[in-house]
Amino acid sequence: MTTWIDSWRDATVAIGRVYQTRVKRPGGRISKGQIFVVVGTGVIFGSQDDPTNTPWLVTAKHVFLDPAEKWDPASLQIRFSRFDQRPVDEYLGIRIDLKKGGKRRWLSHPEDGVDLVCLPLALAKERAGLAQMSPVTVEDFATAEQIYEGAPVMVLGYPGAVGPGFWSRALVRQGIISWVSPTKPESNVFLIDSNVFPGNSGGPVFKLPAGPDRHGRFAVGGSVAFLGIVSQARMQRLPLIVGGKELEVLLQGRKKPQTLFVPNFISIGVIEPAFRVKQLLSAAAKSVKR
Repeated sequence: MTTWIDSWRDATVAIGRVYQTRVKRPGGRISKGQIFVVVGTGVIFGSQDDPTNTPWLVTAKHVFLDPAEKWDPASLQIRFSRFDQRPVDEYLGIRIDLKKGGKRRWLSHPEDGVDLVCLPLALAKERAGLAQMSPVTVEDFATAEQIYEGAPVMVLGYPGAVGPGFWSRALVRQGIISWVSPTKPESNVFLIDSNVFPGNSGGPVFKLPAGPDRHGRFAVGGSVAFLGIVSQARMQRLPLIVGGKELEVLLQGRKKPQTLFVPNFISIGVIEPAFRVKQLLSAAAKSVKR
């Protein structure tokens, strides 16, 4: 059954890589196979300033480039929502080249420190499984008045922690805006209180039309508005506790045991606002015109 969220899902894609794996066949036989593994999420946008009407894939920059992790892939795969009934070991998505002739095809946000990039999607619509792609447009963007603490939000994305059985369909979760810049709420990153995990990076955040308004009154009406892109999940490292004590291991070549730490996600996501996405798409359109 079609719901209002399907149009947003159509514009939200899973970004990943293909890895070799062992597959259990009918009858118990084990053989080699391939699987699509999620590394992030992306959103397809349309730019009114682009005369070529090229769809642009927007995601967090670290999905394409993360020097600290030595991550700089030449290509990745994207999966479209139209194929979400096919498992990730059956439909591996469509290859997108991030480099051509040794040069990057994607464009960073013009300001350093903004965790956003975009890539032109020169794909035949049939390859996307859609007769007509439905990109997010500027008309869907939230205004500065819709960015306030306590505003109800919805997050779409492909968190890797849920496991490959659920990587074929974008997960929907709700939350609230938990912090905005007191001086530049429209252009600075803001925080949401929602379960955001690795794999959500690059996914969209939307303002829901029903809930408390900025004056604390319950409001109903309007439509869902695009608020921004997930940049990262906040986490802390906690010592691994076993039997009430911190677990320590003695590593080879070390004289003292080392405490083992595990990541603890605190359900806080950092969001690059829609204003920054608009700036990025404007810069992309100008690059096409040159």
